[in-house]
Amino acid sequence: MWKYLFLVFVLIGCSNNEVVKPVKNLETKNEKYLLLKGANLYSLGKKSEALEIYGEVLKINRKNSVALREKAIIEGQFGNIVQAEKDLNSALALNPKDNLTLKNLGYLNFEKRNYNKSSKYLRSVSKDFMNDQDYFILGYIEFLNGNYLNSLKYYEYVEDDEIFNNKLFFDSYLNNLKRIEHLNKDSYLKIEDKIKHNKVNTIKLSNFYSLSLEKDDYSERVLKNYLTYNDIDKEVVEKLINIYYKNGDKVKEKEALNLIFN
Repeated sequence: MWKYLFLVFVLIGCSNNEVVKPVKNLETKNEKYLLLKGANLYSLGKKSEALEIYGEVLKINRKNSVALREKAIIEGQFGNIVQAEKDLNSALALNPKDNLTLKNLGYLNFEKRNYNKSSKYLRSVSKDFMNDQDYFILGYIEFLNGNYLNSLKYYEYVEDDEIFNNKLFFDSYLNNLKRIEHLNKDSYLKIEDKIKHNKVNTIKLSNFYSLSLEKDDYSERVLKNYLTYNDIDKEVVEKLINIYYKNGDKVKEKEALNLIFN
């Protein structure tokens, strides 16, 4: 089983302020107080204590969807996946449009490799509640299903540098591009900016430009971009030299050689 996916895709809870919103119609003030107490304990990192509090809420009202959801989140973070999914499903039955419940069911099912379910839940999340990792997951599922254009459409929403430099994301991104020459120049520049400190991905992108797109000028650009923001690297410079040698540019080839030997 994957350890909560490939980045930091842990189940996510809500803050004290977010707890207040759905409790206006609760039957007892005690439930509201306990929910706030549970959220506060959770925010302080006291997850076991928070779990007990949510259990108390459910003794008062077993149909409290907020307590079910927050209990599920802690169970999931403790590795109790079966109980977490059971509680999330119960919470969703009570509140079918709850974004946090939908999102966490998406994460859980992705970890279990139930990709169709994961996609279904995440696509049900409100657009204004989506974040980069959600688009990553949806794009990766589309990639696995061979829907490369749809995968790219989701990936275009991703802005986070950490995700761009995640191997699973970047490799699948390039594989999409090999099948569909979809992006415009500005989109390529965005990619280059996101990976400007990553040597491995810089070389991968350089190879893609030269071999798949047959654009040595793009390849030269991404290699120079890396050298602009990082120390001189022999392997990166040698890639530049090969481009200049291939294109018969003796002047630039000599300049690149000087970077290594000076």
